[in-house]
Amino acid sequence: MTACHCGMTLEQDRRAPCAECGTTVCASCSLEFDATTYCRWCASTTALERTA
Repeated sequence: MTACHCGMTLEQDRRAPCAECGTTVCASCSLEFDATTYCRWCASTTALERTA
């Protein structure tokens, strides 16, 4: 995969897979909660539910 779901090109040194779904996302779509990286889609559902 050379592009994130948002359309941005993935940089070789900045690829970060989501801990929940495993999708590789760009730096803009990558969010970190409690030292765990999530894609913006999983972060808006799964990660937020865990903090409640």
